[in-house]
Parts: sequence; structure tokens; C-alpha cells
Amino acid sequence: MDTTLKVFKWDDDLAVELPKELVDQLALKEGDELDILVAPAVEAEVGTKETPDTWTK
Repeated sequence: MDTTLKVFKWDDDLAVELPKELVDQLALKEGDELDILVAPAVEAEVGTKETPDTWTK
């Protein structure tokens, strides 16, 4: 999956809205924690700690 995510302000924080396709693919639910690995070309891989095999770029 290749997508562009928009960053927006949420109170005093910044947030990113995840598309439903990504939420479904990673089986995310409210309260899950994500690890984000940023590559030098400003690309990122996102996945959950429980399901590293579902990581996507």
C-alpha cells in the first residue's frame, strides 16, 4: 500500500488519520501502539508490535 497521510493538529499534539484499508490490514483498534521506522528518504514503515509480519510501506 502506498499512500500519503495528512498531519493535523489535535489539541497540543499532531496526529495522522489512517485510511480504513491500512487499519483493516493491520487489524488496528483504539489504544494499539504503533512503531514507526523512518528511512533516510522520508519513507516510513508502520506495523504493530504484535504483528510485525503485517508491516507495510
